[in-house]
Formats: sequence, C-alpha cells, structure tokens
Amino acid sequence: MTDTLSTEVQKGEAEGPDRRSAMDRVRSVLAAREAGLAGVLILVVLFLTWRSPYFLTTDNLIVVARQASLSLIIAVGMTFVILAGGIDLSVGSTVALVSIMTGEFMVNLNLPTIVAALLAVACGVVVGLVNGLLVGLTSIPPFVVTLGMLAVARGLALGITQGQTISGFPDGFLVLGQGSLAGIPIPVWIAAGVAVLAHLVLARTRFGRNVFFIGSNEQAAVLSGIRVRRTKIAIFAIAAGLAGLEAVIETARLSVGQPSAGNGYELVAIGAVVIGGASLFGGEGSILGTVLGTCLLALIQDGLILLGISAYWQQVFSGVIIVGAVALNIWRQKRSRGR
Repeated sequence: MTDTLSTEVQKGEAEGPDRRSAMDRVRSVLAAREAGLAGVLILVVLFLTWRSPYFLTTDNLIVVARQASLSLIIAVGMTFVILAGGIDLSVGSTVALVSIMTGEFMVNLNLPTIVAALLAVACGVVVGLVNGLLVGLTSIPPFVVTLGMLAVARGLALGITQGQTISGFPDGFLVLGQGSLAGIPIPVWIAAGVAVLAHLVLARTRFGRNVFFIGSNEQAAVLSGIRVRRTKIAIFAIAAGLAGLEAVIETARLSVGQPSAGNGYELVAIGAVVIGGASLFGGEGSILGTVLGTCLLALIQDGLILLGISAYWQQVFSGVIIVGAVALNIWRQKRSRGR
C-alpha cells in the first residue's frame, strides 16, 4: 500500500512540471504580440463580414489576397532591414525601376522571359548593394542613403522611358501575376514561399542571429567578431531584391511596366513590419508578425473601399494605425524595461 502511494506521488511530481511547462507555453503563446494581432485580425474580419455582404465573396477575397501577397514580399525584405536597426525608403522606387527594366529586357530587347525577369530582379539587387555599401562603408545613416536612392531610382525609371509606360508583354509572362494554382493566385504562393524561407533564415541560421544581434547592439556585434558591414550589405540587397521580385510580379499582373509603380510602397512595408511588432530601433520582430501586419493593412484598405469611404481618407486611417502601432511598441518596451 505504501509502495503504491509513493509511486502515485512520484508520478504526480513528474507530471507536475510537464503540466506547468505546457501551461507556460500556452501562456507565452497567448501573451505574444502575434497572438494579439491575430485577435485584432479576426475582429476586423468579423466586422467586415457583418457590415458588407461583399466581403466574403470569392472575387473580393482573391483581390485582397493578391494585393496582400505583393505587399508582403516587400515587407519581408523590410523586416530584415528594420531588425538590423536600419530603414529602407527606396523600395518603392526600386519597384518602379525594376518594372521598367522588365519591359526593357522583355519587350524592347526581346530577351527570353525567364532571362529578362532574372536580369530585372538583378537590377533591384544592384540598388540594394549600392545602399548597403554606402551604409556599411560610410557613416551616412540608412535614412539619408535610402532617401537619396529613392530619388535616384525613380529618376532613372522616368529618364529611361521619358515618363512613358511599356506594354506588349508575352502571355506566358502575364500568368505569373494573373494566374492561379489550385484556385489560389500564383503571387500568394510566391509570397508564402518567401515568408517561410525568410523565417527559416532568421530563426535557424547564423546570418539570421547576426541580424538580430546587430539590431540589438551593433557595437557588441562588432566586438563579437560579426562582420557587420558585410551583413548590412546583404540585408539591403535582400530588401531590394525582394522589391524587384514584387515589381516583376506586379508588372505581370498589370500587363505594363510603368515608372510610376511602387509609389508609397515603402510606407506600406514599414507600416506592416511595425504593426507586426518589430521595433524601429532594431533587434525585435518576426516574419509572422509581418505577415499578420500586412494582412491587417490589406483588410483595412479593402474594408474602407467596401464601406464607401473615400480613397483620400484611406491614407489617413493607414497613417493613424502606423503611428499608433509605433507608440504601442515604444510603450511596451518601456514597460518591459521598467520591470
């Protein structure tokens, strides 16, 4: 009888820590920023479903998914930059430049579709390399460097075409932006692949750990032997390369290369990353948060359209949400430090 009782006590003691650890994991998940953002996302979906009979229609959801996927590709690249404590204001202009170069390579030079698309994305990577070299090898802040590149890339897009659009793309290329696979738009598949790959890089590789380390404390990263300059160059190349990828897909979706493409995209990308919980001071954030932030912005924009609110006011709402998200993140950081 005593042996049986002692055995049951031992089992209870063994199960106790397991149960507590399981409960701790559940609490940590529920307390995470992503969980709160997911809750807000669900509330927005429920509200729009109640307010508009057109929200849950297949056509509307496909439009939202396409738009969110394009924004997400750029936002993932911006996540790398912000995690490292930087900022990239040139991604929108990079989209315009790559869109024009796609037309130049594919229509005017008549290069094979795949070759033309790869060369166009490579042009975006070059823009990022220039940003990274200037940031990494000089003391010029990323804000100033990328602000200058914003003007340079947009000017190149306008100068190459004299402000004209480029059309006449082959039908096989247009499938990239307009087609579907298993009922899901191809851009959504591409964006999902980009997000998963980026998450694995940040969570499972030394490069990803270095990105967080640099954003948390750059001086400590230097003293630890991390090649900070090389990492920064790679980060900006990734951001511009993904902006280039988005530009190629968007060009295929709209069937035209235009120098006005990408206007304001940098604000959408920064907003999605910040709303997703990333700190503008670096070292804090996640790809999941960026995905949720992008979806939230896309749903709000779609909801405002469905509710008949003017496009002018849509920018006001987006700006208020971005400022509110930054203020909330700063408050949470001060609160955590106060503990």
